[in-house]
Amino acid sequence: MRQKLMVIGTGMSSLRLMETVAAEAPGAYEIHAFGEEPFLPYNRIKLSSYLQQEHGEGTLYPHGTEWYEKNGIVLHAGKCVTAVEPQKQCLWTENGERWDFDKLVIASGASPARLNIPGDGRENVHVFRTLEDARRLKETAASKGRAVIVGGGFLGLEAAYGMAKAGTAVEVVQRADTLLNPQLDDTASRYLQRELEKYGISFHFNTSVREVTGESAADGVILENGTELSAEAVLFAAGIRPNTGIAETGGIETRRGIVVDDFMQTSAPGVYAVGECAEHRGRTYGLVPPVYEQARTAALHLCGSAPAPYQGSASYSHLKIAGIDLFTAGSIEETTDSHVLKQADSTRPLYQKVVMTRDMIQGAVLFGDTATADDISNRIRNQKPLSVSEKKYLFSGEGKTQKLVQCAAETTICKCNQVNKQTILRHIAVTDEASAATIQEDTRASTSCGGCANDVKGLLQVFDQCRNQAAPNVFCSCTEIEEEEVRHRIFSGTWQSAEDVYQSPEWNDSGCDTCRPALLYYFSLTGRAEWEKAPWIHAEKDGSYSVISLPLHTGEASEAMRRWMETEQEIPGSRLTFEAGSRLRLSGIPENDVTGVCQKTAVPRFVQPGAHLLPFTLEAAQQQMMLADLEEKLFPVSFPASFTIRSTSAFSEELPRYELALLWQDNRWEMHAEGDGGRMIIYAGQGPELEEMLKAVLQYYRETAFFRETFADWVLRLSPAVIRETLLDEDSTPLAGMLETHMNAAAPENTVLQS
Repeated sequence: MRQKLMVIGTGMSSLRLMETVAAEAPGAYEIHAFGEEPFLPYNRIKLSSYLQQEHGEGTLYPHGTEWYEKNGIVLHAGKCVTAVEPQKQCLWTENGERWDFDKLVIASGASPARLNIPGDGRENVHVFRTLEDARRLKETAASKGRAVIVGGGFLGLEAAYGMAKAGTAVEVVQRADTLLNPQLDDTASRYLQRELEKYGISFHFNTSVREVTGESAADGVILENGTELSAEAVLFAAGIRPNTGIAETGGIETRRGIVVDDFMQTSAPGVYAVGECAEHRGRTYGLVPPVYEQARTAALHLCGSAPAPYQGSASYSHLKIAGIDLFTAGSIEETTDSHVLKQADSTRPLYQKVVMTRDMIQGAVLFGDTATADDISNRIRNQKPLSVSEKKYLFSGEGKTQKLVQCAAETTICKCNQVNKQTILRHIAVTDEASAATIQEDTRASTSCGGCANDVKGLLQVFDQCRNQAAPNVFCSCTEIEEEEVRHRIFSGTWQSAEDVYQSPEWNDSGCDTCRPALLYYFSLTGRAEWEKAPWIHAEKDGSYSVISLPLHTGEASEAMRRWMETEQEIPGSRLTFEAGSRLRLSGIPENDVTGVCQKTAVPRFVQPGAHLLPFTLEAAQQQMMLADLEEKLFPVSFPASFTIRSTSAFSEELPRYELALLWQDNRWEMHAEGDGGRMIIYAGQGPELEEMLKAVLQYYRETAFFRETFADWVLRLSPAVIRETLLDEDSTPLAGMLETHMNAAAPENTVLQS
């Protein structure tokens, strides 16, 4: 019998949650969604465009009624929930109906803040939150009268622009001395003000409304400074307050919002909260990307999956006001420790500002040209210092097209709707006359905040260069099965050997150059692959053998040299020479003596298939012996691709994709990797923690990476947050233990060549 999932609210966060549950666990729940508005769930972000007459009302709805019916979702439009009883697992509606639930999600959103001043209840006093609000404002704007808008934030300015476009004379009252405070600095605010004034909008700063005047209907306002403004409509857009009342009826913990944990669970068992009503770690969010992240986390948890805990969201906005692209992120407050880069052109208009500390971006404002917004967002998140050349070209967007071409197929293009590059490319490949509009309709990319619209258009332009990424990820030409399914069958034991694979009816051949090494690697992780002769043992033309040492590091070199020199003396005719990479080569070894040489010099005779380790570079003085010992044990162990570790106390400007960098800074270690999105910090911790955490992340890489997937590409695909949470989870210790097991099995004294 299906469980009953009740959802209070039909806004964007609740819709995203229902979409995710329907996709991840179809049929698992009987879903009922209760909404106060008499409409299907719609895209509130598009209300501004609707008011500005850029979109019709029909474009607001992501799904028609048939989608909800198909996915077993019952919509109770226009039905208000008045109380919840978590202990009895039921809720009550305004008409006295009782609905029992197994799980409950509260997505009650937020309400516009009112100033509680005389006259704010008169007719023609509006707010701008719902479709009904937008309809009324549209009718008001059509009368081409006068309007006062209270609030100079995003919502107030978008409403001002929409009404002014329709011919209304608009005056904006802003309590601060700038617009969009604190997202914009004084310069950006003046640029925006100048653009809005072109549409006849006027502004009153450093004041607010004291009273709304008129009889039954508003006819104007009186400001705190005594100024009187005439208006047929007054719009309050002075912020929002989370709707917590429904949670309070059920005794659920609330503060500013409904308090939730990292899986969006409230204090009541089986009850979740997402969106603007939720308070996570003391913060509430009102932007689309954060509430979508929350909805996905809650949905996956409801589906029984193991989602990465929600860690909070970065503060950024990417939108259009008066047709001008605007991006703000992080903190743009300038301090004595900060360094600022600016670029301005009042004729375009263009204004760009980045605030840095120790060459790492802390905040940014991009006005007029937001081409580098994604790059800057990644740098704020990853805290990668900028080089001199990167600073020089930071605002130019130089190389952005190339980055779009080079980024992995799994790279997320639309963060709001979690649409990756490959999904968009596949649409382009199979759609006649593909366009940004067809991509939006099919994939929903750029249908929410619109911040990725340029990247979506860019993929249309570079499709020919990325065409290969549009193809399904089939394992090789021998099969139509994708690599993830191949891995699953091997790890689950469905296939016990490569022969089982080749004899499968889904395999067309006895292996090819693509699948044979990959299968050997995957079977090596299960312990069901034959060992191979070590690549550092060579048969020479004269019938003798040579053995090359593993890299010798400071602290162990003298003892290792002694063993090798003694071995040379014991074997007549052998020759000891130096090799590149701090290695030694002993040549002229009779075949019968090879085993003895390997045992005496601690060189493994056999390796797992896919032993792709490259010598470590140990530049930092800290924990060199531990890292050198780990390197020695890892050389015979399989890796999905070439891999190495560098320890350093100096920040490297660039890292190879196959390298894990250990940076010693401020008495702690940081694990770094570098991919298309820039530098990624995987983990930071104290010295004693390093060995276990390093072993855990290496084993996690081995177990979850695709064959030939570099370390950086793996980190980018899984995300540093997911990897970090896995490492910090109390059950992550077995990862380090599993690597120990593989290293011990590969130790020189334990390896035996299987035949």
